[in-house]
Amino acid sequence: MKKFYTLCTAALALASANAQEFVSPGNGTTYTMEALSKIAEAQVTNVDGAWQLNADFTISAGDVLKIQNNEVVKFNDKIQVNVDGTLDCTPADTALITGVEGTTPKGFRMYADDANAVLKNTRMEQVGITFGSKNGAIVAENCTFADYNTSNASGACLNFSASSTGKNVIDGCTFVNGGTAAIGNGANTPIGIVIKNSTFLANNTKNSNRPQINLTSYGTEDVEILDNVIIGGHFTKVGGIAVSNMMGYSYSNKVVVKGNLVKENRYGITMTGPVNIFIEDNEIIDNIYETNAMNGGSGLSLYDAAGKGKVFIKGNHIENNLWGITVIGQPNVNAGKVEDPEAEDYNPGDNVFVNNGNGGVLYDLYNNGTTTVYAQGNVWNVDEQTQEKIETVIFHKADDASLGEVIYMPAGEPKTAINDVTVGSAAKARKYVENGQIVIEAAGVKYNVAGQAIK
Repeated sequence: MKKFYTLCTAALALASANAQEFVSPGNGTTYTMEALSKIAEAQVTNVDGAWQLNADFTISAGDVLKIQNNEVVKFNDKIQVNVDGTLDCTPADTALITGVEGTTPKGFRMYADDANAVLKNTRMEQVGITFGSKNGAIVAENCTFADYNTSNASGACLNFSASSTGKNVIDGCTFVNGGTAAIGNGANTPIGIVIKNSTFLANNTKNSNRPQINLTSYGTEDVEILDNVIIGGHFTKVGGIAVSNMMGYSYSNKVVVKGNLVKENRYGITMTGPVNIFIEDNEIIDNIYETNAMNGGSGLSLYDAAGKGKVFIKGNHIENNLWGITVIGQPNVNAGKVEDPEAEDYNPGDNVFVNNGNGGVLYDLYNNGTTTVYAQGNVWNVDEQTQEKIETVIFHKADDASLGEVIYMPAGEPKTAINDVTVGSAAKARKYVENGQIVIEAAGVKYNVAGQAIK
């Protein structure tokens, strides 16, 4: 009897090892977890009321993987689900997608040209989505992405691995404690995306040289980063927002970074390479966690060696960073140009600088490039907005003849006490301690540090 049992066990193990991966036929079928549990090759089982995924499987183009209301789906170790059709996870109430305890699941991989992901009211733990669809898009609303384990993609929890013309939208989501960036794409895979009304807390726990939002931007598709809260975990290599065109490719699109609170990161917002970027109405505060001020810590860092991009900066509150604004190379920077209100490049400025500096020296704006920077109409970190005093917080041609000039007069007029300035809707977000726990309040909702709404 014992011998027979041993033989059966060995046979079952061999059968499992040789089991063929389930691939749906691509005939327009919608697959639920319950339906997959009835397909032997899919190896989906119900364990204590949760659907457990025990083998890789593929949902083909034309088919749908649907996760239903109040379902719990658990990936087993190293399991990856390929969705070449549509991932539909839009429960009326909630759904949880996570890993079996003690495992390292891979998550979702979507590489077909027309693959789409539609997510709503969903919480994803440990797993993320690697998205390589050229024509499709990810649309996520009111979702939480927590504790991403990086096993499926080292770039980001939502990692775009192909150029896309789809209308990607991330709205009202929370990204917390991910092992790497929350949202990112490759240096040669530009995408169009709108990221709005979302909260990013302490992502890139591995402390690699990636910010929480890490986007390459060139080509034809616009990028909008609007009204988000990006609070760092005090990691020494992790910035807030980075947009780049490091390969110097041609572009006709624009990038808008507006109304965000960017706080307690290595740096606030960086631009690398030629980008057409508008940085407006953000609060950029306490980005000081770079250990060497020569390597970072700017509220805004703007680098363009070729001088092909354009930077428009207006209405930002820039406070307590190692540097306020740093300019490197030859970017065309307009941080305030008030001479002709009818001019196409008119910019009232309206940026406010407070206590930015390092080594005992204040640096509101450091022009380490060769081009002239316009920065008129701003309120500088001096007690009187005079040329003589403003000069002490700006570094430029007057300090080093090889550098470009900063034209900063006329300055702006303080409208209120500097700590009461309200900039954009991001001013509604704040971080504080309540009943002994850290609370992040954004858009009227309170979150704990795990990214869970506090009711």
